[in-house]
Amino acid sequence: MIRPASGDLEKENAMSSRLKIRSIYATALTRLTLDAGYLIADPSSKIRDRFGLQPSVEPHDLLIQDREDLQGLEVSGEPERVCQFLTFLQEKLVDPVLLEIIPSEDDEASVIASIELPGAAKEILDFLRLSITPTLYRHHRLRIIDSKALDHAEKRLCEDPERREAIEKQLFRDSVLLPLEKSGVVRLEHMRPSGKAMRPREGLLISLDDNNLRFRRTFSQGRYDGLDLPIGNGDYGITEIREGEWYVKHSYHNRDGTLIGEYFNINTPVELYPYGARYLDLEVDVIRRAGESPFLIDREKLTLLSRQGFIGTALEARAMQVADSIMQSLHQ
Repeated sequence: MIRPASGDLEKENAMSSRLKIRSIYATALTRLTLDAGYLIADPSSKIRDRFGLQPSVEPHDLLIQDREDLQGLEVSGEPERVCQFLTFLQEKLVDPVLLEIIPSEDDEASVIASIELPGAAKEILDFLRLSITPTLYRHHRLRIIDSKALDHAEKRLCEDPERREAIEKQLFRDSVLLPLEKSGVVRLEHMRPSGKAMRPREGLLISLDDNNLRFRRTFSQGRYDGLDLPIGNGDYGITEIREGEWYVKHSYHNRDGTLIGEYFNINTPVELYPYGARYLDLEVDVIRRAGESPFLIDREKLTLLSRQGFIGTALEARAMQVADSIMQSLHQ
């Protein structure tokens, strides 16, 4: 399990902002922000009980709410405070991504930032929540997938904490793996930094276990991205996914099975869902045509994401670390 980064930001960086949090991530975010010197405004009754906070009627500086799809947050407030909070999240949670900032319709002095919380962020928030209340592994993802089943499982955890591993395994299998096996069709929710999904990538399930997923896609015409080679009649692709991995591997073959090339997409840690998998593309990729040396593409796009503040410097560094590691392994 990923752990929060060591060492707090200087507490004055919080600008004494008061946060009103209404989110499925509320307990974890409250722990994270209190430790950094933020103040909590109008805490819910559950948060008051868990943290020993008093009711508060003071106004908030930032309003933190769930995005509609629950895959991240909407943060509303003055632009400077919103940007500071985004930087704080990116430093603490590794892979939060800013999707957009728009003017608030209700307050011309405020903006609303849409922030994605990918796999690494959710895992750190799981760990933070665990420090406050009994929490199962993959808690926040399972809250999105099947909230009732999660509540039931965590009630069982409270009653029988020694069975944690068995409860976690059963819940993940019932909520994610079994529906995927039953469907036999895999869909990749391949998100771009803009927050928009790329064209559907679907295929037929080949194999699935607790952490690994393989599926097959067929093609009709066009060219392979990155490889810059034509697609032939009968070509097919094998996509290999590992839960929590920072890349997705695509292998392309002609009709008799001969390898055409490999495409390693660098992304936020892969999350398995009942329909397949979700991750956010980090632009940079590693390519290897059959019989040739590997090469890197789109490094400048990753750098631009970091310079413009859409991703943090830690995420940029991690993406390049993963890409370099793949390059080295392919050269061996």
